[in-house]
Amino acid sequence: MSLEVGTRLKSAHSACEVIVIKGSGRDAALLCAGSAMAADTLAGAQVTDGPRIELGKRYSDDESGVEVLCTKSGIGPLTFENRELSPKAAKPLPASD
Repeated sequence: MSLEVGTRLKSAHSACEVIVIKGSGRDAALLCAGSAMAADTLAGAQVTDGPRIELGKRYSDDESGVEVLCTKSGIGPLTFENRELSPKAAKPLPASD
């Protein structure tokens, strides 16, 4: 499944929800807590152990260019092509002298 910009994805094993900011034409799934994220997924057994995916934060994979925005926090990690997405740092604001 290729990730298209604007797609909203939910995790089956975490409360985490994201929206795709930068997609990928590659045929690979975005995983959260070890299971594939999908637009219409049913909740299963919830994981309780793992890194926290924070609301309002962007997560990206530099190699593929995939970037997502967390719209509902939950337990991760977020992975794409067996690589963990890392949180993007905020850009510093210019000085207002």
